[in-house]
Amino acid sequence: MKELSLPEPLASPVLGERASAHSRARALLATLPFVIYVGLRVPSLMEPHWYSDEAGYATTAWFSIHGLALYQTIWNNKPPLLFWIYDLALWAFGPSEFGLHLLSTLAGLVALGALWWALQRRANGWRRLGPLLAAAVLLGIPFLGGDLALPENFLIAPEALGMVLVLEGLERRQAGWMVGAGLVLATAVLIQQTALAAVGAAVLLVAVRPEPGRGSRIAALLLACSVGVGAGLAPYLAAAGPGRVWYFLVGSYRGYTSESLPLTALTLFPRALAGLLLLVGAVGRRRDPPLAQLAAVWLVADLLAYLLPNRAYPHFLLPAVVPLCLVLSGLHRPQWLKAPRLLRLALPASAALCIGTWATLFAMNASGLFSGLLTLEYIPLSLGRAVGTVTGTQYLSAFGLDTLGESEAVAFIRSHHLEGASAVVWSANAWPYLLAGLRPILPTPAIYMDDFWLGERALVNRVRSALPELVVVDGSGLPRALHHFLDSSYRVVERGAGGSAVWLRENVPG
Repeated sequence: MKELSLPEPLASPVLGERASAHSRARALLATLPFVIYVGLRVPSLMEPHWYSDEAGYATTAWFSIHGLALYQTIWNNKPPLLFWIYDLALWAFGPSEFGLHLLSTLAGLVALGALWWALQRRANGWRRLGPLLAAAVLLGIPFLGGDLALPENFLIAPEALGMVLVLEGLERRQAGWMVGAGLVLATAVLIQQTALAAVGAAVLLVAVRPEPGRGSRIAALLLACSVGVGAGLAPYLAAAGPGRVWYFLVGSYRGYTSESLPLTALTLFPRALAGLLLLVGAVGRRRDPPLAQLAAVWLVADLLAYLLPNRAYPHFLLPAVVPLCLVLSGLHRPQWLKAPRLLRLALPASAALCIGTWATLFAMNASGLFSGLLTLEYIPLSLGRAVGTVTGTQYLSAFGLDTLGESEAVAFIRSHHLEGASAVVWSANAWPYLLAGLRPILPTPAIYMDDFWLGERALVNRVRSALPELVVVDGSGLPRALHHFLDSSYRVVERGAGGSAVWLRENVPG
């Protein structure tokens, strides 16, 4: 008897078109956070030279490859990889904000990509798209310094990527992932020391997990990180000596912190309690899915580390954006609605304590207010500058009168062919060194750091003995002793906005 064979069902053209349209829509949604982030960062590519920390890093990088030795004849308290990044931008684009902010934009894209990787197999729908959109906005707007090229802007890339490798190692229970994580996290530490908070969080995560083999994975992570950091510092240890490198990278922060963190119960108790709750909470969440535990521990570690100096700079919070958005990816899960055990409350309590302390600091500090105001004005200001409705003077003034005054000083120096002169830039913003090709006589570009490391008397004496050809002053003024010295040996050749001035030595034509 002949068997009957049924024809295979024909694919519906309508269903095929719907599936294709659905795939395209999903692809567009997947790229939307990256597009939003890049769009928010475009205005930063045309920013003026206004931020003092960028000026110090750029000038240090420039002079460290033009005859001055880092940690020896030019001083800074940041690790060397930060200056290598600045050197790359200066080599490729010259002393422009475009190159610096282009590289920091790329770092933000890597951090966003690491967040996508962490969520890609572990979250769907809005649990994936929502955190990515939130991260795109928080990393792109000026409120947390997302528009700048500071250490935090660069370290978010290797820190986020390294912590995702830790996540893979936790899930796969393989030491190889921890080796990769350690090497990547080492590059974050070589950009700024505070990335050690992420390393500590990673070690804590592995240590409290109930799976076997914890010791080998911790050893692999720490050994790889130590080798990476050691290799990066080795040339400087050999050239400047371990004592100098230790002082600038570690010891110098003792005074920095003691200035703003008085050792009282009011300042120490919240930080100590937050640290204790972090340890207790990590243990209490040890049986959670690795993503949930990693996100919470990493977030609190970052918040606590950047809270320690007691300084309310908004950009300190930028590295916490990625772990915050990872935490947000799980907020609407049903188990969050259940009454948690006491130990499970420890991490949220630690985070709340850190955030409350941060909020108090912001309320007492004008830097957060300025970044908020700049965020509101940023896009209209940039669009107005692009189409010509905002003048160059108006644009510079929005970033501060010191920015306008120093740009006028640089223009004067160039127009009078005074490039290459020995100089002191008596300003927090050291951009004139680089933009006008001036030769520094002080060991660190930013004048407030010279004052901090040398002391005012030694600083004034060094200026007196060196007799620089030029002194560029911003509106904050000069010490009385130095003003008397300038009055006797120099003349004012240019005055600009905000009280800025250029002083030229009497026997120098110009």
